[in-house]
Amino acid sequence: MRLGAGKRRPVAAILAAALLAALAAGSGCTKAVRFPKASVAREAGADGLTEAYDTDGDGRPDYFTTENAAGRKVRIACGADGDGRPDGAIDLDAISPAECRHVVIILDGIPYSVAESMYDEGRLRLFHPPSRVIPPFPAMTDTALADVFGARPCGAVESLYFDHASNRMVGGDLKYLSMENESWVRDLDYRAPSVMDGISYVWPERVFTAELADLEKLLEQDDHRDVAAYLVSTAGMDSRYGEKGMRLALRTVDRLAEQLVRDSKGCIKITLMADHGHTLRRGRRIDFTGLLRKRGWHVAGSLTGPRDAVVVEYGLLTCATFATQSPAALAADVAEIEGVDLAACRQGDAVIVCSVNQGKAAIERQGDRYRYRALEGDPLRLAPIIQQLKAEGKLDADDFAADADWFQATAVHDYPDPLDRLWRAFHGLVAHTPDVIASLDRDHYMGAPVKVVCFPLMQSTHGDMSSLSTTFIMSMAGPLPAVLRSREVAGALENATGRPWPPKREAAQPEEAAPEDAAPPGPSSAGVAAGKQQQPSPQRPPRSQRTDVIK
Repeated sequence: MRLGAGKRRPVAAILAAALLAALAAGSGCTKAVRFPKASVAREAGADGLTEAYDTDGDGRPDYFTTENAAGRKVRIACGADGDGRPDGAIDLDAISPAECRHVVIILDGIPYSVAESMYDEGRLRLFHPPSRVIPPFPAMTDTALADVFGARPCGAVESLYFDHASNRMVGGDLKYLSMENESWVRDLDYRAPSVMDGISYVWPERVFTAELADLEKLLEQDDHRDVAAYLVSTAGMDSRYGEKGMRLALRTVDRLAEQLVRDSKGCIKITLMADHGHTLRRGRRIDFTGLLRKRGWHVAGSLTGPRDAVVVEYGLLTCATFATQSPAALAADVAEIEGVDLAACRQGDAVIVCSVNQGKAAIERQGDRYRYRALEGDPLRLAPIIQQLKAEGKLDADDFAADADWFQATAVHDYPDPLDRLWRAFHGLVAHTPDVIASLDRDHYMGAPVKVVCFPLMQSTHGDMSSLSTTFIMSMAGPLPAVLRSREVAGALENATGRPWPPKREAAQPEEAAPEDAAPPGPSSAGVAAGKQQQPSPQRPPRSQRTDVIK
């Protein structure tokens, strides 16, 4: 699975060229989702709305779904005799998660607001309503999914970062291709080779279709295995088409879920989620290097004096990271740049956050309690919440409150869960902690100039502290808590399914280095397993024997 490391670098280059050529020729466009885009009939009955589908294309309904009073699809039925009427019903809620395989599909970059809107419109109704998931800050795939899977902290916010020990920039494209920063990837059953990531920004629909075909093939291999799959192509759909691309991806995955439930006769529980949200707006690049130089900073690739600054420019993001020997001074100057919403740094035992318009404050922690101390103004807009906590008796004599109380009070704030997210950003979220981190507004982004040239049509991106960074999770296994941190997802899924998540796996076998002249796989087989053999899910009777749920 790990491409681009050591002797595999030539293989990665060959693989990229082969995949690019194959996708250009259309070989990745095999239809993975066969379920109809719309029902052929709808009927409101005493039990709820029933929809009829023609799944074999013969012009007659042969599959039926029925919703409960809340609008969730709770019964399915087939019509095998050709009369266009259901022959029997399967109660989906009567099938315990313990009897089903659990498939978790992780999309890249869908804000909670989009999933909520589509659910309200009647989509994704096999699932319980979506819950909010608050990712860490910066809101990045690697940091978020490391939390979701309970993996070790990532090496850095991105694959390119400043290493204080060697006083230089480290990493870049080869480190990205090797997936070294993806500490979470070994808990997956499916993740396309990393060379597909860049291609997905050019031809997102083709890569998306190829990934879905790979996922379906994986699920067909063994219908008892629990599976965790990550689809990178939705990042390209988001960035290229904005909310329109997100909605197309969700509609397609919704049809895939319908198809899987139909094919398994209900013996499957699917969880759908994303890693982080998105801005839903096209922005303008901030030239931090030029602007900081105008403010008297010596911007270079290493640090030798107090006015030196290193600007990490890699992905096109609404967050920015910096290295310096003078973090407080740099954070103050960064906060004054147009397009910067917040800038933060660590100072002694506190995290300092500042905004050019809203002032400066300190975040302090004692055990599992946080204090927000305004120094000038209120950069995180927490004054009303502090008054609320005080009125409820949740602030102690020193104005500290429990982390759980802060979380409950700020989960749907302009800056969701800001104290814990900012604190963790400077205390162990990644191994190579930046000295200054900025959260940008929706109208601006930063990143390497070459990537602006390569991806000029970017309609949306991610990384910031705002409420749009919040993403979603929804499951067929049961309702989940209304709001979760990324690091609470595993526990919520264990409670819903009654078994460990991520799925327990046997010890990984040592990977053999691929020879330099190895032939690359074709794009429709782009997905690769994570190098671990998974134990089967709890056994259940074959589908043909599941007469106990037929009514």
